[in-house]
Amino acid sequence: MEAQNAEPREKAYRLSFGHGLLLEVQPSGAKTWLYRYQHNGKRRDMGLGPLSEVSISAARKAIKAAQAIRETGADPISARRADQREVAQKVEEAAAPLTFRDVAEKLVAAQSPGWSSEKTTASWRLTLDRHAYPAIGDVPVAEIASEHVVRTLSAIWTAQPATARKLQRRISAVLDYATAHGLRTAPNPAAGRVLRLTQALPNVKGKGKRWASLPWQKVPAFLAALDKQTGMAPLALRFAVLTAVRSNEVRQAHWSEIDVGNALWTIPGHRMKGGGAKDLPPHRVPLSRAMLEILCRAVAMRTGEVPTIAQLGAVAALQGDALIFTNPKGEAFSDAALGACIKRLNEGAKPGAEPWRDVDGRPVTAHGFRRSFRTWVDDEHPTERAAAERALAHEGNDKVEEAYRGSDLLPRRRPLMEAWGEFCSKPPAPVKRLRPVAKSAG
Repeated sequence: MEAQNAEPREKAYRLSFGHGLLLEVQPSGAKTWLYRYQHNGKRRDMGLGPLSEVSISAARKAIKAAQAIRETGADPISARRADQREVAQKVEEAAAPLTFRDVAEKLVAAQSPGWSSEKTTASWRLTLDRHAYPAIGDVPVAEIASEHVVRTLSAIWTAQPATARKLQRRISAVLDYATAHGLRTAPNPAAGRVLRLTQALPNVKGKGKRWASLPWQKVPAFLAALDKQTGMAPLALRFAVLTAVRSNEVRQAHWSEIDVGNALWTIPGHRMKGGGAKDLPPHRVPLSRAMLEILCRAVAMRTGEVPTIAQLGAVAALQGDALIFTNPKGEAFSDAALGACIKRLNEGAKPGAEPWRDVDGRPVTAHGFRRSFRTWVDDEHPTERAAAERALAHEGNDKVEEAYRGSDLLPRRRPLMEAWGEFCSKPPAPVKRLRPVAKSAG
């Protein structure tokens, strides 16, 4: 009743109701609840609303809520302003539908911290800035339809098929993100299967970039030549050849991913190709004897002592989360480092020696050895093609089948990778030299 009966005066005044609750009475008769408190040594007065709308019990409940915020170290006034800004933003978003650009930027901001490197973020931004935003950046994301996707992709579909496929996957990821956040309800027109059904884009299968690969019969000779190079990069390249994984996954490999006791390397899903944009499971690599020997040599380059395979588990545990293959600065190798090993082999070849090139005469690439492994399986172990696809971490064409087929075929891949390691470690066949024919007497 004291609050209701407070009479106005010539000047504004305040009545205290305990625990920081004040009632400010204006000369006009207006009465407002305030909460007075200290934050960082400064006095703060927080408005709780007019007496005509807020009862004294409601004002006290508001103070309890503000005190709970203060216990976290935050300022109740600042917290309320942040809430008001968030509400205003939601109202604004509801009034103005989010565009494709808006949602794409939200996706990159949300997911880039988990991507394998800054290069992935840069690649996403380049693709979006150069190809997506000029065409559909300002289109409301809820309105993106097949014609928008086709128009965006058609500009580069045949001229730059690899870039076009990457653009298609990223547009699809943005639209999936929009659906997941309630910003669109229509089917994803950029999804691969849906896009194929439109038949609006020509089939460019086989026109994408194919990495130059060495015929598998020449891999043992290549590795024998590579063994003459010193340093950690040649070891990393040899490990990439033996494991058939991608270069980046080898260059970023950590000792903490190695389980010597079970002869297993488990690559986290976020480090796999596409792992930044998709929730991929870890990829398991069975470690053959040849691979374990490479790891022993990597330890020797770091410590000066070569452990046996039996000792490797204890030694690996001591390395913690350190990178396995590092440059002289202790950093991961760049994506060009492994290719430089091949370049040095070609440049250092003796006159008349056969350079390391593919069947079309192109210098082979580190990535191309994955194809060498795959063709070796086709020719030598044709019944294990499914295991080879799992070893390469390839996704099948049937996404539904892939979703339900949970096995990574590790028991079948283990003997396959052991056989590949034994083949790669074979000494190259000696070059047969023809004996000169003796001239007959007479």
